[in-house]
Amino acid sequence: MSHRCQCTLLLILMLLIGGLGLPHPAEAQTVSCANPTVSNVQFGTVDFTTGTLNVSGSIGWSCTSTGILGLLLSPQANIVMCLNLNTGTGGTQANPRLLSNGSNTLQYQLYANATHSQIWGSTATSATPIPISISVAIPAGLILSTTITGQTPFYAQLPGGQTTAPVGTYNSTLSATVNGSYNTNTSTPPSSCTSGPNALNPGSAAFVASATVQKACVVTANNVNLGAVPSTAVNTTASNTLSVTCTNGTPFFVGLAPSNGNTAGAGVMKGTRSGNTDQVPYQLSSTPGPGGTPWGNTATSTTAGNGKAGSGSGLAQSLTVYATAPSANYTPDSYSDTVTVNVNY
Repeated sequence: MSHRCQCTLLLILMLLIGGLGLPHPAEAQTVSCANPTVSNVQFGTVDFTTGTLNVSGSIGWSCTSTGILGLLLSPQANIVMCLNLNTGTGGTQANPRLLSNGSNTLQYQLYANATHSQIWGSTATSATPIPISISVAIPAGLILSTTITGQTPFYAQLPGGQTTAPVGTYNSTLSATVNGSYNTNTSTPPSSCTSGPNALNPGSAAFVASATVQKACVVTANNVNLGAVPSTAVNTTASNTLSVTCTNGTPFFVGLAPSNGNTAGAGVMKGTRSGNTDQVPYQLSSTPGPGGTPWGNTATSTTAGNGKAGSGSGLAQSLTVYATAPSANYTPDSYSDTVTVNVNY
């Protein structure tokens, strides 16, 4: 009885040793990658006066090699992983990508480098722009699995000078996807994401790119020169222009304020000679001539008052200002006044 028991034990031991010597099938080691993690692209608040904006983010990835007894079966898994960024919901074009607010759009782009020369694309958009390819080796260990993680940066740029974009929040929801291939029977990775003997399980994550366009207005003004006139001159009139640029669709109301604070556009010009206390009255108007429509400073952010109203287009709009001096019968001198242009919006 004891002899038979020893033979049985020896037979079992021989079978176990024989099992360790069997060829290792390639399927004994597998690689899987988790869904990526992506930071949102937030350009923040912009207007047509804002220059080019640059922000950055990153894509986090994680891949795990799983085998049986690790080192005893396979030295490492060699991966080529493609990180893909699609065009997003803002528009179908890849260059430039678009943020949208209804039918209105803002242009922007995502890049793989800080110098903004390599657009980050996807295998779904044909050859150009391309995805970012990463080669990585996951070393095996005596444990059942080994995980390697990484953060791959991306760079986003929103060009300035997009003057015709109306006020609103613009966004696009994009997808970051991971695909690739791997091998376990050679010391080098596959030549591409699709050329290896084993395909990685695909993973994806959504993220949002956004920018908010706010109201803005800028104004430039040209001097009104009534010229050199004799003391007998009456109703001397001259004109020049203002240039107002406001965000597309933004109502604006322009008021003119002489330095004496008169809200009806009736100012006075002071001389430059020492001891000359004369002040030459003048009237600002929005139409020509002595009887022109007075242009004052009662405009608000919602009403024109005695000013001028307009609606922004994102482009410069010209407004003509007229000034009339009823009389020149004053001490000979050079007279002037400073008028403040107030753009309310």
